[in-house]
Amino acid sequence: MSIRVAINGFGRMGRLALRACWGWPELDIVLINDVAADAATAAHLLNFDSQHGRWAHQAEASQDGSAIKVADKQIQYYQQRNIADLPLAENKVDIVVECTGVHKTTPALQPYFAQGIKR
Repeated sequence: MSIRVAINGFGRMGRLALRACWGWPELDIVLINDVAADAATAAHLLNFDSQHGRWAHQAEASQDGSAIKVADKQIQYYQQRNIADLPLAENKVDIVVECTGVHKTTPALQPYFAQGIKR
């Protein structure tokens, strides 16, 4: 059984987290949240990084912009400012990789824990 992962914040660190986790059978990235860019822009930035170069896989946005597709994997894409509004429990997320730099304290992370996120 794989660990279901969400990434909050898909800037440089969030994209690097996805690249680093990709291909690990133990990890299943199921959700990305980023308020700064739509899914098409996020997919483009995932494909082309000015420091780390072109990614070996091809990412693209779904037709309706609600997901990023990589190979045969579809990852839900959200643009929620309020982390309490993310459907983490619905998606059975086990771990959130917090890459925004905003939620640094236990009280700020409480909306994750309220949805049953373990780490």
